[in-house]
Amino acid sequence: MNKRMLDKHLANIQKQFRKLMGYGFFFPLLGTCSLVFTLTALPGRAADRIYFNYGPLDFSISVDSLENFAKEGKVDSELAFILNRLNPEQKAQLHDLLNSRYQFNSVLMSRFFYSSFGERFLTYLGELIQVEGGQNGLYGIRSALILSTADSDGLSLINFLRKFPTNMRLNTKRILQQFQEVSALQEETKAFVTAIERTNTQVKKSDSSIDFSQLPDLKEPGKYSYTKQVKTLRDASRQREFIVELYLPEVPNGEKIPVVVISNGIGTKLDRYDYLAQHLASHGFAVAIPQHPDSDDIQQQAFFQGLSPQMFKTTAYINRPLDVSYMLDELDRLNSSEFKGQLNLQQVGLFGNSFGGDTALSLAGAQINFDQLKKDCTPEKNLVKLSLLIHCQALELPEKTYNFRDNRIKAVSVLFPGSSSLYGEAGLSKINIPVLWGAVDKDIFSPLLIEQAPAFSWLKTKEKYLIIATKLDHLNLNFSALSSIASPDREVADKVTIKEPEVAKSYLKALNLAFFRAYLTNDSNYLPYLSAAYAQAISEDPYNLILLRSIDQRLLRKTSN
Repeated sequence: MNKRMLDKHLANIQKQFRKLMGYGFFFPLLGTCSLVFTLTALPGRAADRIYFNYGPLDFSISVDSLENFAKEGKVDSELAFILNRLNPEQKAQLHDLLNSRYQFNSVLMSRFFYSSFGERFLTYLGELIQVEGGQNGLYGIRSALILSTADSDGLSLINFLRKFPTNMRLNTKRILQQFQEVSALQEETKAFVTAIERTNTQVKKSDSSIDFSQLPDLKEPGKYSYTKQVKTLRDASRQREFIVELYLPEVPNGEKIPVVVISNGIGTKLDRYDYLAQHLASHGFAVAIPQHPDSDDIQQQAFFQGLSPQMFKTTAYINRPLDVSYMLDELDRLNSSEFKGQLNLQQVGLFGNSFGGDTALSLAGAQINFDQLKKDCTPEKNLVKLSLLIHCQALELPEKTYNFRDNRIKAVSVLFPGSSSLYGEAGLSKINIPVLWGAVDKDIFSPLLIEQAPAFSWLKTKEKYLIIATKLDHLNLNFSALSSIASPDREVADKVTIKEPEVAKSYLKALNLAFFRAYLTNDSNYLPYLSAAYAQAISEDPYNLILLRSIDQRLLRKTSN
């Protein structure tokens, strides 16, 4: 290779390495993976060197060089090859990274990464961090993490390298590709949001004749008092028992009560959206929240306590929609005897959050698209669209057509479902009822640009609304708190979850009330609320709302599907 080409490759490595140094989450993420495995290690020698390859370049750095730099700040000749290409701030970042230590509950993490989700993630990670010879590094990572966590000071990068059972080979090209993809996605998402904000402004002008201050405030509670009941249902055909929480408004005798079902996400407690249930009940809706035993908080606790091998069971893809349909059957059976015949169970709405959104879409008519899943369940997409780590588990189901459409459900509201790969365009295009689709721009789990926006655009139903909230996240995780969890108790989720802003709750209450009033009770007075103008009217900085009825296809990523 001539000097010019070599300098070009070195310059590119320098540029990309600087980018990597900016992603402070990378090693903490690896650290989260760390304590995840068994108590025995693979036989073999510890790593002496880390090998890199980039195009025609193939070089290595000794672990001793990194350790000397971490402990004493010494830079030998081979480490200087990299450090000389970093500025003082980046050198300090690398020094801090090498000296950082992470504490995790090893039992908790072990159970997590022995699940299908965890093993799938580590298989993909093993394509980046390989064993000597270039094979997948899953087992090497596993071995190193097990042994390094025995250090009473916690996991460190140096310990991890020392415990790796062979010399480590970093698939530099793939690593840089992954980080370039993440970086590009962030920039493209910003541009996408900017573009649809312009579109939203143009649409708003046509709606601006309405003075919402003169209309009822949908964020405020309604006029009805309500009661709460808990019922236990037993589906003998599936040998399945689950509870249902019911919020019942006290309306005049003889008046029909529309029904809304709330389906929660994986590992979520039944009371996750109690504020939405209470708000809808105060406005005259009966609200039913079914437990989903395969994937609720009880299943999650069983998993963390070692009583179940999975965080959620694959059968949840089947049982969740069947839970909802069975519950509606039972409510219909009990309607005359317990609810004075007032429940209108032929005009049902369904709100679903995350995995519950997938459930809602299946009941609206979407069908699992196995061809799309097989296409997307690859390392290239999984490390960018993390929702695939969950949805690829659906490939464990028998491959056949699953149709859970329940004709009693007349409208669905979904909040960041992970459906673009699970259902694909073919599956989502089968939905022909109104859909309110909520998304956020800071979603690292099911990203707006490659998950939410394409899936929404595939809906063929005429009555569809996309609501995007800016500066809000899907998971609301406090990542720093993950390292301080000492035991797998029932409060784990509370410890690591940042509470959502109150304004986000008010958005959900107002928009869902308008949506279900418009499409379950056919009250056209609520349609003006489902507009760009109303979304802007209730927006509070920095959590602004964008409402669109469609997306310009030119704004979508060509690689999103």
